[in-house]
This record gives sequence, C-alpha cells and structure tokens, in this order.
Amino acid sequence: MTAFEFSATPARRKLSGSVASVMLMALVIATLAHLNAETFYYGDLLTFFLPALFGASLFTAFVAFIAGHRILAAVAVILVLLNGFPLIRPVDKAATSANGPELRVATSNVLGNRSNYGDLLAWSTNSGIDILGQQEVSGYALRRFEALRAHFPSTPPADLLGRHPEVMAWTGWHILKAEHVKNVPILPVFGWGGAPLRLELTPPGAHDTKRPALVVYVLHPTTPRSYDQWVNRNAYLEVVAKAIAAEPPGTPIVAMGDFNTPTWSPFFQSFLKTSGLADASGTNWPSTTRFSRRFAKLVHFGSPVDHILVSRDIEVKRFEVGPDIGSDHFPVLADLRLP
Repeated sequence: MTAFEFSATPARRKLSGSVASVMLMALVIATLAHLNAETFYYGDLLTFFLPALFGASLFTAFVAFIAGHRILAAVAVILVLLNGFPLIRPVDKAATSANGPELRVATSNVLGNRSNYGDLLAWSTNSGIDILGQQEVSGYALRRFEALRAHFPSTPPADLLGRHPEVMAWTGWHILKAEHVKNVPILPVFGWGGAPLRLELTPPGAHDTKRPALVVYVLHPTTPRSYDQWVNRNAYLEVVAKAIAAEPPGTPIVAMGDFNTPTWSPFFQSFLKTSGLADASGTNWPSTTRFSRRFAKLVHFGSPVDHILVSRDIEVKRFEVGPDIGSDHFPVLADLRLP
C-alpha cells in the first residue's frame, strides 16, 4: 500500500460514513412516515413511491456494508425489511377455477383534456373487451368517442351520466340497471374525481334478465394533492367499499378504475378488507399504471393506482397492464370467469 493509499483510505471511509449517515437519517424519517400512513397525510403520499424507498434502503445498506460501517449497515437492513415487506407479502387471491361465463374487463383513465384519442379508441375497440370502465371523461372527450358507441351496444342512460360524466362505462353485456353509488362525497376541485357507477349486467342472449349475472363498480376518487382531497378520497373509498360489502351474498362483483391510491396504501388495503374483494393482479407489487409523460421516453416512473378487483369466487385467467394509448395512465385488463 502506498503512502497515498494509506492516507486516503480513512478519508474515504469517513466520507462514505457521512454519506450513509445522511441517507440513513432521511430514510428513517421517510420510513416512520409511511408506517403511519393511515393517520399521516405525507406518510400516505410516500406509499406512492414505496419501491423507490425500498431501493434507496438497499443502496444505503450496500454503501454502509462496503465501507465497513456495521451499525449503519444493520439499521439500513432493518429499513430494507420494513420497506420491502409490503411489496412481497402474500396476497389474498381470487378463485383458482370457476365454471361460468367468461368475459374481458378493462379500465382506462383517458386523460380527458387532450385532443387526439386515436390510440385509445383503437385499443378499446380491438382488444376484445366486454366491459370497459373509463375515468376523466369530459363532455369534450365523450363527443369524440363515436367509435366506442358503435362498438359497445350498451351504456348507462344519458340522464344519469349528464353532459360531463367523468366516470363512464361501455359494455357489450346488457345493462339491467345503472346508478350512481349513494352518499359518496365528491370534492368539487381540480384533480378530477367523479361519482362511482354501479351496473347490474347480464351476458348477451341470457334467458334470465331479472337477476344480474354480474355487478360492476367503476370508481374515480379525487387525487390526494391536498390534505382535503386526501380526506375526501379516503371517505369515498370507504363508502364504496361498504356498498360492495352490502351486496347480496353470492353476487359476482368487479370493481375497477383509477383509485388514485397505490397498492401499498393502508386505504387500498382497507378497501380490500371491507369490500371482501381480491386484487386481480394477484401481487402486492404490480406494474406501474400512472406515470409521468414528461419522462415517458426514458422511464415510466409512477405507481400502480389503476386496479381491477373481483369477488373471491371469480377466476382471474389473465391480468395485464396495457400499452401506452396516449394517456398518463396505462389501461388495465383482466380475463375473468364467473362462478
């Protein structure tokens, strides 16, 4: 070892220790915040970026270990476990088999303030979808969806949707009943969010047209960009979850939409628990669905906030996140078999 190497090694160790300490302090604060996400607004916001928090914890543990800082490395490993467990813990899954009708459902936030919907219309009409839920459907967008009107024979009645529906549904199945879920709080501020739809459906050509073969909920609570919006989103999800739980026992149910809530949020987990539904993705670490278009050519950085949930007796044959169709959300699609 040269004199330079000998003198530089303690300096490098001190520098790496300082860097690791600063990173560790920030990660401890962030981890404590997200562990209290149920009551702490900023903690719940951090759940949108839990994989990044997990990755930063891994990197810090690696830096501390390589530099020989055992105590810092041990603390970082604890943070790795705390931030990583929600990503890999086991999930309650839907049925492994069913013997009823098969169908394909999808949900898509359309980004309602753009001018070109060509890719969205092509994907929506060429993907074999039976029931399509949409969010951010402005009156402007709706006037440009004639291709969807021609493709899907059933939609909720115009007097229910109004001129600015926001939450929309298109279906090849017959609608027995369409309504908005009652007593859902809607915050009239920028950030979208609309009254959730509830549809009672039967397959084409079904003989029993009195009892629904499927009940579908399409959701879009407001984005939690402020504390008031966060409170409103959480109340919205709670009311809808309780409405689903109150459905007659044995009713096959699908709930889908832009929840503006990542998989790792305690409010999403509470929705699953209260409603009794299962996440069709089958994992606690699904692919990103909401991403920043500014960096879309480099990376789809964002969170899984678009979900399809199903009754435990529905079989999920396939689940996938769809392609870029011009929105800042990827569509989500699932092939299902009803009981």
